[in-house]
Amino acid sequence: MSAEKEIRAWLAEELGHAGAWRKAQLAKLAEHLQHAGTHPHADSLPVGSFQRQLAKRHERKLIHEAMRLGFEPPEEQLKELGLHLAGQSLGLSL
Repeated sequence: MSAEKEIRAWLAEELGHAGAWRKAQLAKLAEHLQHAGTHPHADSLPVGSFQRQLAKRHERKLIHEAMRLGFEPPEEQLKELGLHLAGQSLGLSL
């Protein structure tokens, strides 16, 4: 699942139980997602091209904005799990 689809699913869930102020923030993110849907996906562009670099940058900015609002991408969850397991193997509680 692409990051955009994951953010859309998370956004729909968050809108269900958000207050008025949070809904306004989430609506702004939804607007950015809608705008991102008009751009070609980074993987469809030639490797090493300037257009691909711009598309990747735009995707990272979108993920960062969603993370600021509470979204946790699967990569971050895996990273935290790895740190936890590494800490346990060393006898530390991380």
